[in-house]
Formats: sequence, C-alpha cells, structure tokens
Amino acid sequence: MAYVIDRLQQPEYTGENRCRPCAVVNLIIGVALAAATFALATVLEASAFAAPLAAAVLGISVLLIYFRGYLVPGTPTVTKRYFPPWLLRLFGKPADAGVGNSTQSAPETSDDLDPEALLTAAGALEPCADADDLCLTDSFGNAWHDAIAETSESGNERERLQEMLGTEDLDMTFGEQMNSFWVRAGGQRVGSWESRAAFIADVTAAPLLAERLDEWEALSMRNRGRLLSGLRLFLKICPECESSLELNTETVDSCCSSHEVAAVSCDACGVRLFESDPL
Repeated sequence: MAYVIDRLQQPEYTGENRCRPCAVVNLIIGVALAAATFALATVLEASAFAAPLAAAVLGISVLLIYFRGYLVPGTPTVTKRYFPPWLLRLFGKPADAGVGNSTQSAPETSDDLDPEALLTAAGALEPCADADDLCLTDSFGNAWHDAIAETSESGNERERLQEMLGTEDLDMTFGEQMNSFWVRAGGQRVGSWESRAAFIADVTAAPLLAERLDEWEALSMRNRGRLLSGLRLFLKICPECESSLELNTETVDSCCSSHEVAAVSCDACGVRLFESDPL
C-alpha cells in the first residue's frame, strides 16, 4: 500500500505546492463524473448500484487529487495558459508571485531597512575601486568564500542553519521542489530559497555578519533574510559549480502560472542564486 501511495504522490503539485485553482477545477470535474455515473446507472435500470458507484467515482477522484494534485492530466498547464490573473488571485495564487528567497518569520513592515547601509557598516561591502557601485570587501569576501567551500565540501549546512536560528533541538527536513529549496524545523517551514546554493550562501554569511554587525541580534529573521539575500547579489563565484555569475531576465514556472523575474544564475550549471521582479 505504501508503495502504491509513493507512486501516486507528486510532491511538486501537493502540500504547500498544491495549485488551488487546479484542485477546485478537478473537484468540480470529479463531482460531474460522479453525477454522470449516477445518471447512467439509473438510465440502465441499475438504480440499486447508482449511489455506490457514484460515491466510488467521487472517492477515487478525491484521492487522486489529494495525492497527485489534479485528476485530469495537464491541468496545471491549462491553469497557466487560460486562467486570468484576477482569477488566480482569488485562490491566493497571484500571477506574479515569486519564490521566497529568505528565512522568514511573521510578516512585518521593514521598508525602513537599508540593506546596503548595514552591509557597508558591517564591513561586508565597500565602494568598488573601478566603478560607481558597491563590491564585497576583500576580508569579508575571502572569509565568505572559504566558509562556502568548507560547507559545500563537508555538508554541515544543517549545523550552520541551527546556529543561524539559535536552536539545536529541532528536527530539520530539507527538500527541493519546483524552483525552491526549503527547510522545515519542528514541522514548520522556516525558510525557502531559490536553490541549495543560495541556501548555503545565506547560512555561511549569517555568522560572518553576526560577528561584524552590532545590530544583528536586534534584527528580525525577516530582515536578516533581506540582508542575506541582498548580499548574494555581490557574490562573484557560484557556490555550486564555482563558475561566474550572470544576470538575466527569465521565466519562472510555478504550479499555476508563469512570470518574468530578474535572476542571478551560475553561468556553467544554471543554478539560481537570486531572483526578483524585473525593474
């Protein structure tokens, strides 16, 4: 039985990745199929079996939707192509919704946060020598790249995340679905990133910022996430394949829609480190 369930399950379309419009459309189809079954059995003078057959069809439909995310093959493609943005928003799936890229706590107002100013105060950024822009300082950049290399080689990202969250007794689960790398701790999702490489970049930068920034302890997890994701823009080497990075505008597919993002990706392996709405 467990083998059958594992074969049926599609994590990319269920759980937190479930497409609500897909589920609603397929539930309607399931109810219609059950009603058609009931009517057909009645017409064929098998009314004694009409209700059980209809219930069986509806039950199977619900189970398929629960484990697979949809009943009719191709439903996610249909919702992306034909559902208008206003309809997706009714289901909590805005057409321009992106993937979370930082560890988050409860939503809060953080518009007054100036990431560049704080990162400069921490000694992580400084004016570039040959351009009117900011660059990583040599001391911070070298320490960060060494930490990334050590973590990628040793696989101790779990311990680094525990240090970042300030806890050691929570059961942590890591997963990768669609365009997201996520972490659960104590049964709750504590954060999602564009990729495992982006995650490693954050958990290795966090202790370095904590050592250098007096305001770090007073920042919420949401604002710490904003600092860390912003810092990723200044990386020069990919944490995954050690190639150079490039900025492009790309199309990102979610369960219900597609949208354009400005993305920083690794040139050689295509791993994404950062994304945001294009300017």
